[in-house]
Amino acid sequence: MKTIGLIGGTGWVSTVDYYKLINELINERLGGVHAAKLILYSLNFGEIKPLLDINDWDSISRIYTNVAIKLREAGADCIVLAANTPHLIADNIKLASQLPLIHIAEATSKAIKETGLKKVGLLGTRFTMENSFYKDTLADHGIACIVPNETERTFIHNSILNEMVKGIFTDVAKASHLEIINSLISQGAEGIVYACTEIPILLKDISFPVTTFDTTLIHAKAAVAFAID
Repeated sequence: MKTIGLIGGTGWVSTVDYYKLINELINERLGGVHAAKLILYSLNFGEIKPLLDINDWDSISRIYTNVAIKLREAGADCIVLAANTPHLIADNIKLASQLPLIHIAEATSKAIKETGLKKVGLLGTRFTMENSFYKDTLADHGIACIVPNETERTFIHNSILNEMVKGIFTDVAKASHLEIINSLISQGAEGIVYACTEIPILLKDISFPVTTFDTTLIHAKAAVAFAID
């Protein structure tokens, strides 16, 4: 079994889910008392968020690349970023670590392609919704992508960074996300991508008339496949 190098803490709430899911999936595949070989480095989001607020991705990249190098030196065989947004700098992290990086957008695009869907709605931080790393990867797999409008994107972004990363999941946030998702469906979205690892927690008990894609679970499965296949 290969050793997974997991960079978490952005935020810690969904990092807990990553750790749990990866170990559960390993045990499902191997049985007995098998669990993952995993090295976790949990970042302090209090140091990351101010850099996000001023769009200082150079500084964020330096933090992540330094951690990725530490994970390689500790014996990791791959890098897994336990969040969607940091994949904006995935190429920098992969280059610095000289390790395979299990990319969340690539894993998610493959999962969507398997369903045959051609158009999805994308929810996440402003960085995820407005930059091209997700849209381009989806397009490479023949999948079109639509995002909420400016006001909706601002609401989602703020609810993620000011509430969900602290483990705060309100009825107001849930109701607003439901409205936004229904709007995307009315615009032709055949599926909805939860491209923030906290959104599946917020909407865990909600069903929709279209397929939803939990990127935390999809990413965890991809990491496990790398580790044991």
